[in-house]
Amino acid sequence: MKKFVQLPGAALAVGAFVLTVLLGVGGTAASALWQQSATATMSVTANGTWPGQLICSSALNSDKYVNLAYTLSGAPTGLALAAKKADGTYGPASAVTPVDPTGTIQLSGTSTVLTQSNGMSVVSVRLTASYADHSTMIAETTVRLDAGTSNGKIYCS
Repeated sequence: MKKFVQLPGAALAVGAFVLTVLLGVGGTAASALWQQSATATMSVTANGTWPGQLICSSALNSDKYVNLAYTLSGAPTGLALAAKKADGTYGPASAVTPVDPTGTIQLSGTSTVLTQSNGMSVVSVRLTASYADHSTMIAETTVRLDAGTSNGKIYCS
């Protein structure tokens, strides 16, 4: 080995060999030995979906009221009802009391929550349930109003 080191250019040859192995033919095989693999699992739950039912039904034959019956899978800390305005945004929400997992909200064509939807014939009504973990769940239904009349009639869509 002493004779090899004393040869002119031996150090350069050894350096070129090492560089060739690291970057060339042996480089791919060497780097493949360092690859690792692992598997991970993840479960996703969509937030914002309604955890129950919201059903609209007529309350009287005179079409002056509709009932919005709701059933939740958990106990909410708050309930609020809002109606969509003509510009596509929702008006101020009205608190629903009592706050129970099941109940019925009675709406008339002249209900306060619908006043900002004046002149619209089909109105989206949104019920929002709030929970102790700060999550909120939303359900929507539509009601029809006799727009342009003063009869105050309301129907389920």
